[in-house]
Amino acid sequence: MHRILWFDERIRAKQYPNAKDLAEQFEISVRQAGRDIEYMQNSLRSPMSYNAKRRGYEYTDEAYVLPSVFLNETDIRILNFLIYKYEEAAGSMGYVEGLDRVVQTLKRFVPYQPEESELPVFDVDPLVADHKYAIDLAIKLSEKLSLTYQDGEVFTVTVHPYRTYSQSSRIYLIAYCEQSGEVEYYGLEHIMQVASTGEEYCKF
Repeated sequence: MHRILWFDERIRAKQYPNAKDLAEQFEISVRQAGRDIEYMQNSLRSPMSYNAKRRGYEYTDEAYVLPSVFLNETDIRILNFLIYKYEEAAGSMGYVEGLDRVVQTLKRFVPYQPEESELPVFDVDPLVADHKYAIDLAIKLSEKLSLTYQDGEVFTVTVHPYRTYSQSSRIYLIAYCEQSGEVEYYGLEHIMQVASTGEEYCKF
């Protein structure tokens, strides 16, 4: 939400910000910046209009204020996971009209989705590739994994792997962690070792 707050402040300061300004300020792509602006217009109902002369956005109603309730990073992760699980189930069981409508509405309130662009180009680390193969196999077999992970310190956790995805040239694992009791995101470049426990978990 810090990007949206920054953009809102610049509009109120009559600085007429645009997607390029937002992208440069937060070192994101112009495409992602444009999505943030669309989120403000469509989901937050911001009365914004583009001033061609100033080459930036302004509010047509200066009385407008941003809503007091925002999705934090944990909220976004949970919503993304729930949407993923619903669509996974819908792929085999079919869509439920009322529930599908709710899910489509939820998507409107999750502003930070992985960019839908060309496949990322990056150097392949053989160890990361091996780990991804082992993780994908565990996902297919619904097997728990033991991960040795380094993030400041080294620790080992038992996880139920749900899926992998790539974003900004990195690969991530979404998995339920038995130790924390929460759905966590793991960067594969930080995984030191992957081992199957031989135990199955139930997908829900």
